[in-house]
Amino acid sequence: MALRPASALHLGLKVIVLAVHTTTPCLSVAVVEDGRLLAERTLPPGREHLENLVPLIKTVIAELRLTLKQIDGLAVAVGPGSFSGIRVGMSVVKGIALALCKPAVGISSLEILASGRLHIGEIGVAVIDARRGESYAALYEKRDNGLILLEGPMLTKTENLLKTVGERPGKLAVCTGQEMLDLHGPEDTDVRRVGLTGSAAICALLAEQRLRGGDAGSVHMLAPLYVRRSDAEQKKAIVPTKGSNAQD
Repeated sequence: MALRPASALHLGLKVIVLAVHTTTPCLSVAVVEDGRLLAERTLPPGREHLENLVPLIKTVIAELRLTLKQIDGLAVAVGPGSFSGIRVGMSVVKGIALALCKPAVGISSLEILASGRLHIGEIGVAVIDARRGESYAALYEKRDNGLILLEGPMLTKTENLLKTVGERPGKLAVCTGQEMLDLHGPEDTDVRRVGLTGSAAICALLAEQRLRGGDAGSVHMLAPLYVRRSDAEQKKAIVPTKGSNAQD
């Protein structure tokens, strides 16, 4: 089945989007159609994403009696989060999109988290554990037409997080998957914990909105959102090359 013309996404036709979320210890796959969740399956922590992602996609598609050719677009959580998880999700989505000439949209894990927890009219910060006493964070405002990014994404010390983003009038919601994160802020800070599950369903719904809104979903534009450099990159950055001055 050939890809529908881009204009079809704007004509009110039903659109089926397959999304994967692999940036957390959980693995999630979902399918939405015309703004309605058809199916979502989530594997608990401890399961290898690399080994289980493709079989989980096949299971969800088969349960819906669909084929990948019937999918109109794909979506993937691009991070921040687990570096290996990001790479697994993106490689699988890119492979499917290229093989079947389908559009693919990347969605920030922070945006997915905020979209699922903020109410319209609220300002809140989405927080993801970056380990080493640090957190990935981004500040959003939720409006009728979607989320507006106010600040970030950023990498910040967890203990200074609310000082970094909380100096704003009015109540601040904090959306976090860090169950053990000790966030203490002003009395009007509302901390909402959502567990460690990344929602592929929200990822798919956000991607569908973008595709209908004119995002071409070019697979060649997909890029990971790491925010922090990997350990290998950091080590490479501090190791002087031969003949160089270590203080440069």
